[in-house]
Amino acid sequence: MNKHLPYINNLLIYLLLGISGFCYYWLCYQTNRQNFLQVFVLFTVLFAAYYFLMRSYAVSHFRLLLIAAILLRVLLLFSVPNLSDDVYRFIWDGRLMVYNINPYAQLPSEVMQSAPLQGMTKELFGQLNSPSYYTIYPPVLQSIFWLTAKASNNISGTIVCMKVIILLAEAGTILLLPLILKQLNKPKHFALLYALNPLIIAELTGNVHFDAVMIFFLVLSLLLLLYNRIHLSAVVLGLSIAAKLLPVLLIPLIIKKLGRSPGLVFSGICGLVTTILFAFFIDEATIIHLLKSINLFFTSFEFNASLYYIIRGAANLLLGLNVIAFAGPFLALTAMAVIIFVSSRNRIISDQHFFDKALIILTVWYLFSTIVHPWYISLPMVVSVFTSYRYPLAWSYVVTLSYSAYQTNPVNEILWLVGLSYIVVITYAYLELRSKPNLFRKAAVVNSGA
Repeated sequence: MNKHLPYINNLLIYLLLGISGFCYYWLCYQTNRQNFLQVFVLFTVLFAAYYFLMRSYAVSHFRLLLIAAILLRVLLLFSVPNLSDDVYRFIWDGRLMVYNINPYAQLPSEVMQSAPLQGMTKELFGQLNSPSYYTIYPPVLQSIFWLTAKASNNISGTIVCMKVIILLAEAGTILLLPLILKQLNKPKHFALLYALNPLIIAELTGNVHFDAVMIFFLVLSLLLLLYNRIHLSAVVLGLSIAAKLLPVLLIPLIIKKLGRSPGLVFSGICGLVTTILFAFFIDEATIIHLLKSINLFFTSFEFNASLYYIIRGAANLLLGLNVIAFAGPFLALTAMAVIIFVSSRNRIISDQHFFDKALIILTVWYLFSTIVHPWYISLPMVVSVFTSYRYPLAWSYVVTLSYSAYQTNPVNEILWLVGLSYIVVITYAYLELRSKPNLFRKAAVVNSGA
């Protein structure tokens, strides 16, 4: 009986990977996001396969699963993004830059009113989800948009070029994760928590979200920090911030870990790199436009929020008002205050404690946010790999309930599903935090790996 076990195990692992491949194909090539039932069922099957692969084979078949994680992303190279339409703004910005037009300078609607430009078609304009807003994408991404627009002058070709860059970034991240885990004395197979996660694969590579680039630079920066390559780490973190602004949330924690003087040097180098990269695009007018876009993000956009929806519901019930113009900035400022408090606690921050706190910081930010798209969870998910907390894994599954909003046009959220997803996440997080050392009072004094 025992002699057949290896054969059965191999059969099961390939069966699970085959089922996963079929579901990814069906989800990303054959599914419309309006069909929420199909989206959610496919994600459920994918997460079930992911669970069994991690539980039974992550240790014994680590290398095979690492290769499979890359191949599953390769499978999605030629799919057209179907769960998000952000890619069309990426293409729009890239084509503007091909014509040496600053993408921060003009609204898409203004471009369409001026002299016609080849490639800036009514069809592409009609696919934009924010034609009346200035672009908000930072300079590293704008450079990628330009490069991919230069590489191909048709939409499908540009999408494939973008996916290749995302795939390379994801491959880089997946290869870096075991190196950080080694520094933290954690099992290398924890890397598969991110590498095989269905939300990460479907949203980043499948639906062209450049959080993958931001995450690659962030993970590389954190690895360099563990190697005590502080200046180089700061440069790379600047690249991460110039890909997507969110890693700036970790700077107070990095300053606390390094100490005041080296921490300020780190943040200075990081800020200088970010400023230089923005300087290639920004003048006085575009600074105003960019600030308008950021302001709109906090005062106008709302989707899949938690704390904000409670405040909005209470204000609507008591005052008959939608308070996003006030509540959005207030929650963002409150989140920053909490983040600074969490970062400043403890005199000594070990490497492990640093990652635990980083995860709490990102969690606080998203719980206080007015908009949390599914792919946003990729950032806390990758940081959780370096901790013993697994609530981001549960979050990456239940966040798929937010796709229910796309069953109608315009988008209409089913608030009880939103509430259910956050109840699951917060309950899971509470139980994990309660069962482990208190992050706000206990700090290890042994600095491992740096």
